[in-house]
Amino acid sequence: MKPELHLTARSAWLDPPPPKRAGPDRSFWTALAAAVIVASLGLALASGRLRDYAPFGPYSVSVPLTFKPYDPARWAIMNAGDYEDALKIDPTLPDPNSVGYADATALPPVDPAALRDEAFVGPPAKSYVFRGVTPLDRERAHYCLTAAIYYEAASETDDGMRGVAQVIINRARHPSFPNTICGVVFQGSQRAGVCQFTFSCDGAMARAPSKPNWLRASRIASAALGGYVFPKVGLATHYHTQAIWPRWGKSLVMTNIVGAHIFHRWRGRWGMPDAFRAPYLGREPVPGPYLPVAQQLAILKGQGIAPGAGPLPAVAGAAVPLPDVAPAPTPSAMAQQGRETGTPTAQAPVTPPVTYSDPRLNQSGQIKEEFSKSGEWIR
Repeated sequence: MKPELHLTARSAWLDPPPPKRAGPDRSFWTALAAAVIVASLGLALASGRLRDYAPFGPYSVSVPLTFKPYDPARWAIMNAGDYEDALKIDPTLPDPNSVGYADATALPPVDPAALRDEAFVGPPAKSYVFRGVTPLDRERAHYCLTAAIYYEAASETDDGMRGVAQVIINRARHPSFPNTICGVVFQGSQRAGVCQFTFSCDGAMARAPSKPNWLRASRIASAALGGYVFPKVGLATHYHTQAIWPRWGKSLVMTNIVGAHIFHRWRGRWGMPDAFRAPYLGREPVPGPYLPVAQQLAILKGQGIAPGAGPLPAVAGAAVPLPDVAPAPTPSAMAQQGRETGTPTAQAPVTPPVTYSDPRLNQSGQIKEEFSKSGEWIR
């Protein structure tokens, strides 16, 4: 019998096998499901839900106890009818009459406005009393701070003056600045153009101050040196007027705007309360400005040396001595006999203003127009 021959011919008209779909295949989804099951089991074990099941055994923990859950003596005292019965059980009980509950006072209510200001401004400075070694040191510190407050904020309100005073106090307590009041106020005034406070090297002190504003600045300076803290500027060590924005403004943290000035403090650790711990030396240097006012005026008029180059050289010709007078009257000179420095006094006789002109310098007794109204009130 002839065997059958089975031949399979590939048909040319059959469809090609379908292409694989793009994306995860079945093995990927299987592995993902297994991972989810394992993670869920581990989470259940960690949470302790499966610890009570028989396959995992009972859950137990041992905590050492160092106290008695029941003390009969203390329990008897707590259940005593009055103090005499409790005193029989424990004679060491304190006398309740020894505590004056009537003298106890509750804490004052918190001012929401003060909390809001502190959150915006930052922590306030700590109170510090500046005591000079000698009465002369105290008088110098008072004069220097009064002069800075007057020439920087004479047209400001009391808060504007207090902000300037607080900045100077903060600088005197910071290790980055001199640790004396006069040293802070007149820092850099020995060279034109590099002073820390503009009034000490721009000729502003050539004009005698007005008595009412000087006395107001003197009272604020006395309070600041006595420990008064103005919290609205916080730990500010820099300020500038709203008319300008210096280059260093972006590197500091703005604390507040008081009057015409914008106040800033250091960033980071230098701006925190722990940084303001420099001790006050108590020895005040001679008040400035250390570059004479006549030389400042000459430099401003282009008749002197360039800013930052140092003192003015001697002028050829006959030597005419410069006027040896104080830049501004001291606070003690503006108070009557027997009255505290800085308090309002009776109207004193009008005295002619001090002349600062020097024959060697052209127009040395005049003030530039932009400084002519310095110290006057804004009406």
